[in-house]
Amino acid sequence: MLSRCPVSSVRALLLTVMSAAAICTAAVPTTAIAQPVASPSASSRSADSIAEMQSLDVMLGAMRRRDAEALRGIFHESARMTLLRPAQGGGLRVAVLTGEQFIAAATNPSGPILDEPIRNPWLKLDGDLATVWAEYQVRIEGKVSHCGYDAFHLVRVGAVWKILNVADTFRQQGCGGVW
Repeated sequence: MLSRCPVSSVRALLLTVMSAAAICTAAVPTTAIAQPVASPSASSRSADSIAEMQSLDVMLGAMRRRDAEALRGIFHESARMTLLRPAQGGGLRVAVLTGEQFIAAATNPSGPILDEPIRNPWLKLDGDLATVWAEYQVRIEGKVSHCGYDAFHLVRVGAVWKILNVADTFRQQGCGGVW
């Protein structure tokens, strides 16, 4: 059974918890949360939903700060990134990076600082696996570089939601202004 939480309620709860935790750098508004049948209670589902979004916020904040240790702390040891990019001459290029390869690229001191906010996340949860689908926009030096959708898989390890997989789409047109 799927249920939706009002945007204002989830956003307010998320902001409160994130402020109290003081580990996140920006609030992520949650517009829809799919609730699994198997979860034991609504309160535990809400706590999981907030924890998953906090994990994503930690990742995105660490990318902005070029903080390799924070990324290592939030990535599962088997983390993979699958990047869909245009191929030279047309078509699609699929690049698969290990977590460490992604960390090296995202925290390269001579590379651009990557600011990648997400919005309109859609969360699905079952047991120790969560999927978040969200719009993203990459900004470099305050200008939109590209945008698309991120698909995150998170796995619960103990009490922490770790990033297991990230796949994204990519486009440079139709991204709109900075949001």
